[in-house]
Amino acid sequence: MDKFLNRPKRDNPEFDSSNTVRKSKHRKYDESYMDYDFTYTVVENEERPQCVICFKVMAVETMLPNKMKRHLETVHQTLKNKPRTYFESKLKAMREQKTTFAKHAKIPSKALLASYRVAYQVAKCKKPHTIAEQLILPAAMDMVSIMLGEAAAKQLMNIPLSDTTISRRILDLAEDINDQLIDKLKGKYFSLQLDEATDNNNNGHLICYVRFIDSGVFHEDI
Repeated sequence: MDKFLNRPKRDNPEFDSSNTVRKSKHRKYDESYMDYDFTYTVVENEERPQCVICFKVMAVETMLPNKMKRHLETVHQTLKNKPRTYFESKLKAMREQKTTFAKHAKIPSKALLASYRVAYQVAKCKKPHTIAEQLILPAAMDMVSIMLGEAAAKQLMNIPLSDTTISRRILDLAEDINDQLIDKLKGKYFSLQLDEATDNNNNGHLICYVRFIDSGVFHEDI
């Protein structure tokens, strides 16, 4: 029966699977793909398209204009008519976010704790946030340099103390204190006192005082 069929024989070296060379397509990113909200990232030594809106990394086979456009029109339909400059701004924001995450990942735990301790003292004394970087850090480096040496003083440079960092730390501390207070009030008796105060701009603000017992001790908080 085989003689009537035009089939290659398996023992023919020309058709040996070990000798078959498969050519894989390596698609490269083109700057025009930004029109469809796509940049690229390198995964396993190959460029893969990445959406600058949802940050999704696509398969290398989707490195085609029609597939990228389909993603934009179906997943981000409300953005399909946005200009290229809009997607470029999203790309910039994505890169800045990656840089921020990388910086936070590199901050040693002790330096991070020290940053929060300084922020707490700044908030407690009601000082400007810039005082940490402009006064506290230089003064601390001088003291440590005299007492422990230059090498120890240089380690203080790893502590993030910029004004924006101190501002974020204070917000984190305030949120944590608020959460702790709420936990202490749950399932307990407490009393409230309401008052009104005005600021320098003559704007009214509601102030709430709370008194409660914790571990047999009276506490009062705002």
